[in-house]
Amino acid sequence: MERPEIIINVASSLDGMIATKKGPLPLSSEKDWIRVHHLRNSVDAILVGVNTILKDNPLLTVRHVKPKPTAPLRIVLDTSCRIPLDSKIILDQDSFPTIVVTSKDTEKSRKEKLLSLGVKIIEVSRSENTDLLHLSEVLRELNTIFNVRRLLVEGGSTIITEFLKNGFMDEMYVFFAPIFVGGKEGIPLFNEETAMDLNDSLIFSLENVTKQDEGLLVKLKLKAMR
Repeated sequence: MERPEIIINVASSLDGMIATKKGPLPLSSEKDWIRVHHLRNSVDAILVGVNTILKDNPLLTVRHVKPKPTAPLRIVLDTSCRIPLDSKIILDQDSFPTIVVTSKDTEKSRKEKLLSLGVKIIEVSRSENTDLLHLSEVLRELNTIFNVRRLLVEGGSTIITEFLKNGFMDEMYVFFAPIFVGGKEGIPLFNEETAMDLNDSLIFSLENVTKQDEGLLVKLKLKAMR
């Protein structure tokens, strides 16, 4: 399958939580935040799920570093076009273009409202027996139609989990902040059924570990799939 090079980036607590039910946790240090913007500046597109937009309303632009002439595309996976029309990511489409990827069966009027604001739309199939989009179709469309060769995936938990489950990852960066959040109300980095045997788990090779401010930045590559 034709797909972009995929980099996953996420900040996590030591016990593997990246958010609570209230929304994302501000876990990155100032130095790590600058690293993230360097990473954004190196890719063709930045991808998140619609829940990240609903809870955090991010811009997903390059700041804190000198941006390259062409801004990376902003990609939102949104099965039912739930993205609010006043989201920050909808603004200024001339300078910072956004693509909403939605299901082929989504109500036409919702797509037309986004198109009227300058947002581009990709329609793909839903994954079998789920309310999620077919990732291989998403990646093929981004690669072949929009010339996305290098893709940064920033979350949230559902999106990162789907990319990892499908083996769609070339590099992964996890910044571990030196805190425990607790799992009762927490949203984990990898939100999947527990593997009862190590042979059934995702196994990574540890490429690099560096101390960054008070946290640790870990670079991983996928070694074996469950």
